[in-house]
Amino acid sequence: MSDLPDLASIHAADTVVGTPALLARPTTHDRWVDRRDPVAIVGGGLAGIAAATVLESCGLAVILIESRQDLGGRASSFQDAQSGEWLDNCQHVLLGCCSNLIDLYRRLGAIEHIKWYRRVHYIDDRGRHYSLWSVPGLPAPLHLGPAMALFSLLSIGERLSVAHAMRAMMRLGKSGRAGLANISFGEWLARHHQPTSVIKKFYDPIVISALNEDTQRAAALYAIEVFQEAMLRNRHGYMMGLPDGPLQTLYTHRPCRDVRLGQRVTEIVCRDKTVSTIRLASGEHIAVSAVVLATNHHAVEKLISPEWLRTDSRFASLGKLESVPILGAHMWFDRPVMKLPHAALIEGPLQWLFRKDELGTAVHGVISAARPWATTPHEHCAALFERQLQMIFRQPQAKLVRYRIVIEKRATFAPSPGIDRFRPPQAPVPGGIENLFLAGDYTRTGWPATMEGAVRSGYLAAGALLQAMPHTAKLPSPLANDLPFERAARWLSGSD
Repeated sequence: MSDLPDLASIHAADTVVGTPALLARPTTHDRWVDRRDPVAIVGGGLAGIAAATVLESCGLAVILIESRQDLGGRASSFQDAQSGEWLDNCQHVLLGCCSNLIDLYRRLGAIEHIKWYRRVHYIDDRGRHYSLWSVPGLPAPLHLGPAMALFSLLSIGERLSVAHAMRAMMRLGKSGRAGLANISFGEWLARHHQPTSVIKKFYDPIVISALNEDTQRAAALYAIEVFQEAMLRNRHGYMMGLPDGPLQTLYTHRPCRDVRLGQRVTEIVCRDKTVSTIRLASGEHIAVSAVVLATNHHAVEKLISPEWLRTDSRFASLGKLESVPILGAHMWFDRPVMKLPHAALIEGPLQWLFRKDELGTAVHGVISAARPWATTPHEHCAALFERQLQMIFRQPQAKLVRYRIVIEKRATFAPSPGIDRFRPPQAPVPGGIENLFLAGDYTRTGWPATMEGAVRSGYLAAGALLQAMPHTAKLPSPLANDLPFERAARWLSGSD
């Protein structure tokens, strides 16, 4: 993989101004912007880490408070009680188009722990191997042309159907996809005559894993965004990045000096439209100048008083965000079963598989949009997964020695058609709490609930807070540049 580009350098060149609606200067009063108390960030997931990194780099006093003993939130690891190993709660993947996540890893000194792959592997129910790969040096979307022409998982007619749909996505551009916010991707695929077989073999492995939602149910806006940003806009957007160890290794460098782990915030105290203090479970009260609330939206409703839940319009529709689970299966076999570093599995139940050791005896399987699996007994899951891997790898004698099933019941919100009208902005709104900023992938980021979306939310919250302070109002947004629209892609699309 020595020929892979330095994606961190590609993304780190400049910053750009974010969406005006998201970074609009909030209504504030001098009573809080000039105070010397620190900014408290509640929640140590990717959103909170991102906000803390930006605010401290701008010279603000920052306290990051996390109830767990480790940073990372849903993108974190835990220590297995049986073996003592550090295991990820679920396998997390990034793509080259995740410009802000890459930027955050660069800030944290963690980008060196990401391995990049040009080739994405697929395995069908008979164990046959296929792959999609990009050609170094060719611009998007031509970089995937040779691979698609030879992608024998699809028939020639199916490949032509995909080419037709990709061309339609290119012509849409960003403005065109925004007009599809209220229809499902299933409806869009039907309009563009995509066969059921193509949906199963090509769209499902990409869309379900990227959006944590069924291909038919996901909003067309976000499904098309995945293809535009990852495959059609820039040759580097397609590249797949995987951490080379447990996710915890990515957070060795702390995002700010004052990080308080294992401390739980129980109340955010608001008086006269401003947060004055936060109260911890220990009974300690911390005076603050502002708060970035970077928890999931379920916790927001527990920390804000009922009065402000009714008054601040950002909280009005949080109950309409549906949670979707993800299942992760750590499995150890008595012999090597997997040679590939990763694979999309065309037949379930596991949808993706990742090799976790050099020999291929330890693997990690993932099921996204795992609603039916949330209550399935773990021993039943393990038996099904064992048979699936024995079949696709043609190793009927391979025995599952041990396993650990992890189900994140509130992994993401469902990216349903029309969902964005329920997602709140990061910045305060008129009549709301004037020094409370929201961060989390559920907020209005322009992205679905992904690691990239979480980091964008943290950057946007930090940018909104900085804009509210008179002496930093002219700073550019912390958002990293998106990968540039390559000339060939722009010419072929004839759009923005």
